[in-house]
Order: sequence, then C-alpha cells, then structure tokens
Amino acid sequence: MSPVTEQWGEVLRTHLALGEERSPVRAAAAFSAEAGFFAVAGRGDEDGWPYFRSMARVAGAGAAAGDTGPERGGPDDVEALCTVCEEVVHSRGLWIAGMPWQRESRELVSDAVTGRDLELALLREGDRFMWVVRTEQGVCAFVLVDGDSEAHLSEARSLTLEFDSFLVGQGY
Repeated sequence: MSPVTEQWGEVLRTHLALGEERSPVRAAAAFSAEAGFFAVAGRGDEDGWPYFRSMARVAGAGAAAGDTGPERGGPDDVEALCTVCEEVVHSRGLWIAGMPWQRESRELVSDAVTGRDLELALLREGDRFMWVVRTEQGVCAFVLVDGDSEAHLSEARSLTLEFDSFLVGQGY
C-alpha cells in the first residue's frame, strides 16, 4: 500500500467504521514522520481536518489540504508527536489542533496475529479522548473517540487495535 493521502483516508474510513452512523470514532489520522505521509478522515461527511490541523502542518501536509495558515511546526513538533506512545513524552508536550493533550495511560498490547507488542496510548483533553497506536515501523494512528462514554471508549480502543493489526499485516 502506497502512503498516498487519498488511499490512507479511505483505509482509515473503512477500518475505523467512520462510514457508520453510530461509529464510536469521530475522526482519525495516520501519521509517519519517516514516510512523510499524513491522512485524515472524519465520520460520515464530516471533515476530520479541524481535529488534527496542527498535526498536518507539522507533517507538511497542510498545504496539500488547502491550509494556508501559519508556518508549519519544526523538528521538535514532529518529535513530540512521535513520542506519544513512548515511555516518556517529549518535553514540548502533545499539542493537537492547538489544544494540549495529556497522556492518561500507556500500555503494550500483544498483537493477536503476529504476537508483536503494540504501543497504545490514551490521550485526554478536557472531556475528549483519543487513542493512539504506533507500529514498529513508526506509523501512528490517532483515533478521536466520539463522546466520553465508557462504551465508545472501549469500542474505539478495539477498532484502534484492529487497525494497527491491519497496518502490521501490511508491513508497517
């Protein structure tokens, strides 16, 4: 699979149930500093870009998405986003779409298919939650949960882990 924004947007939409009316996921983004790609998908017809706008600037995809706003982030911003699943988060913190997100938890989960450890983090900003998972190849999936219900949180977690298994199966 080629890291082309449009293809990745459709992959996100399909694997994270963003086409379903009652999806527990509000929006999702795929990010890789190494590969230089970035894709965003929102639920239904909703534009997912507002939830991840600053991340697009950091990854260099903002202009491709029609973003003509302030300058893109520098290497420290990319590094901070890449540390979201690591033991220690970058000292800059995690700023996504102009909002400071705090990491609530971090865990290693064994992939059911490959047996590899997956890095999974739960982020919180006010009453909003986001799951982030990273593959061994450095591909991160950011999955914004719709609402703050335990059921949506749990279902979105499962979808996030299934998506990561798909990425691992694709060689990412």
